[in-house]
Amino acid sequence: MDATTPIQLEDVCYSYGKGALKKQILFDITTQIESGQVVILTGPSGSGKTTLLTLIGALRSAQRGSVRVLGHELLNASERSLIKARRQIGYIFQSHNLLDSLTIHQNVQMATKLANLRGQEAKQRISSVLERVGLGEHEHKYPRELSGGQKQRAGIARALVSRPQVILADEPTASLDKQSGRDVVELIQDLAREDGSAVILVTHDNRILDIADRILHLEDGHMKSIGEVVSEGTSRMLNLLEKHDPQTANYLATFSFALARIAYADGIVHDSERDEMRRILHEVAQLQSSEVDFIMELSMMLKRTRSGVDERLNKPALDERRAEHFLDSMYAIARADGKVTGEEVEEIDEIAAEFNLFEEIHNSKKDGESHDEH
Repeated sequence: MDATTPIQLEDVCYSYGKGALKKQILFDITTQIESGQVVILTGPSGSGKTTLLTLIGALRSAQRGSVRVLGHELLNASERSLIKARRQIGYIFQSHNLLDSLTIHQNVQMATKLANLRGQEAKQRISSVLERVGLGEHEHKYPRELSGGQKQRAGIARALVSRPQVILADEPTASLDKQSGRDVVELIQDLAREDGSAVILVTHDNRILDIADRILHLEDGHMKSIGEVVSEGTSRMLNLLEKHDPQTANYLATFSFALARIAYADGIVHDSERDEMRRILHEVAQLQSSEVDFIMELSMMLKRTRSGVDERLNKPALDERRAEHFLDSMYAIARADGKVTGEEVEEIDEIAAEFNLFEEIHNSKKDGESHDEH
């Protein structure tokens, strides 16, 4: 194992209970996370996400395998060793967990005491981190005087004030509205990269998957690659589309993936682009909102992998009408956030070349002109 890698897991297993009541939760988990990486951990409820996070966070001792965090081996670690490791980790919880009787400054100050920061250095760190999260003018207010998003930002400030090299965030957007949630994860991403911290973010919120450098997926205690997840999801999507219209299922799936590629082209998926994808897919396929959301989110994940595609998914034949609609829809996604970037235009041109869109439109028009002459 590389000693410079902040998080290293090898064949990690964990069980609850004893004897006949013993239940294994994690099975042979192996991965590593580098400094500056933002890794999102996904999976259904009960898949073992929180258990894995508590093992990495030194909140419990590992039972089997190796869990190395910032040089600390946590397998069968003593309570003293766990406490030492915990003091080097920043925790961001689903709820901000601020103490109502303390000001925001005092809440953040509690973390500096755990990190043995005192005096002027502690004061400067607190002021600096509150400025970074946009709460510089609110440090002497009490939690009840802040909005939900501001309180979560205060929780982030408390986690980052000691400049930890590992940050663990458990559903940090769960109690926030869409925009506040987006702002919070982008803030975590920006601050982590500035400080070179390794971040693991557990979430069910598919709207924030695009901020991740990597996505890990847990299911029934087993780590799956995002490619496997996409492969299974693609099969589900094609089955769903075939029930609506077997003749157009392949086209709709391919069309959805193309729109996702445009949305991702400039590295940021704006809510306006997501809304435009929903509108177009609903208009084209007449699917229910939940079905459109499932297809759209899977398309976003496929854009990240470009792999694991169901063998039924291949390039569909396009007539002039579909080719023009395909092209117009891609430009509609690109324009949705108010500007069309060079990266989006390049992606549109690449997709158009893959599917011969310009050639199909040109040939159809040429055929039409030839027909008119006769």
